[in-house]
Amino acid sequence: MKQYWQAKLATLAVGALLGVMGTAYAKSLPAYDTTKATAQAQTFEARGVHSEASLPAAYQSYATTVTTEVRDYHEGYTFTVPWRLTNGRYESQAKQDGSTERGYFFNLAESSIAEPFLVSFTKRDNIVDGNVSLTQWNSTWYNESVTNMTKDRYLALWRENRPDLKGYVLDGDLFDYKGATTARWDSFVRSDAGETGSTFFDAEFIMAQDPTQRYTLTMMYPSKYTDYMNQGIVKTVIPSFKLLKEKYRNVGDLVLNDEISFVKPKGFKVLTKGNTGAVLSKDSYRIEVGLFPMEKTVALDSTTAYPTMTARQEMADYYVEELVNNYGATIEAYKTLIDNHNTGSLIAGTLQRGEGSAIKFASYITLTDKGQAVVARVMTPDNGQTLEDLMQLVEGVRIQHKGLMTSGTIVL
Repeated sequence: MKQYWQAKLATLAVGALLGVMGTAYAKSLPAYDTTKATAQAQTFEARGVHSEASLPAAYQSYATTVTTEVRDYHEGYTFTVPWRLTNGRYESQAKQDGSTERGYFFNLAESSIAEPFLVSFTKRDNIVDGNVSLTQWNSTWYNESVTNMTKDRYLALWRENRPDLKGYVLDGDLFDYKGATTARWDSFVRSDAGETGSTFFDAEFIMAQDPTQRYTLTMMYPSKYTDYMNQGIVKTVIPSFKLLKEKYRNVGDLVLNDEISFVKPKGFKVLTKGNTGAVLSKDSYRIEVGLFPMEKTVALDSTTAYPTMTARQEMADYYVEELVNNYGATIEAYKTLIDNHNTGSLIAGTLQRGEGSAIKFASYITLTDKGQAVVARVMTPDNGQTLEDLMQLVEGVRIQHKGLMTSGTIVL
């Protein structure tokens, strides 16, 4: 009996975008050299259409290092990557074995960059092969128990059962992960390619609370960035994955019009409300939410007449520029949030008003289907609040998308 989970890696990354606990000897994650990772970060080319010049000088690193957090309440999981992503989409696909695979597919770079930077995170039916129990199926690697399996044995079984990987340098192991029955990772690169080749990376989780599914991270990136990418994988991506139990509200309780609504934070009162905006308050907090006029316009996707993920990030970059240049803002947090397929940006920091004390703020910015900027912004005197707490107050913007789905694909 062969486990399925190791059989699809070679084709998934390219095709997508162009347990038993106590494994005492199997706890290693991908290795990386911190010095090399730092050096590679300085030459990281996956900037997509976001040039450093499009951001204020002090924040040009955000051209690549904007964190992207994905929360999928319908499928019940979340994960985070420490990079700016472009061209995102969500797809559901029927597979030949009768399973269904659904999940997220991204580029880290625009198509004009020759070397591929691909990221996907999917959930797939865990179909048992052979006359065995699901428990046994979930705790074996090529029909061998993972209990106390060494890294050498893990790789040896992989080589024995994957003749198509002859000529590749292989790495991988099992690792302990909270809530997982079994977790594993592997990577491979052609042995004769060196740093001019591409590395494939795969990490997969079978969770004790959801044993009928497999959660899989797949990446493809230039091998010259291996240490930099592994650092991000080990420090951010893998630790960030977890299952979600919370429910998502598609429409907020504060409705501005048939397209825009807002999930009002607990305890806030509505001071004013119109079909293009509203003002809310609670103690020293003030929230403004609605359509905000901006001088910049964004391009719509030619096939869907819908603003792309790249366009949304361009508008967020422009918003950062306005905050810094016009309001003396200090930006302390900036990330992309994909919240149940709705893409926006969270930005937080301080505003300096005259000679008075600094004002803390957090903003969420996204676009309507027509490309209009919608912003929710909270401001308050600095009383020791965390920026994370402030950002949670403005995450509740809801856009009723009409152009979200095209040909079975959800455009992010």
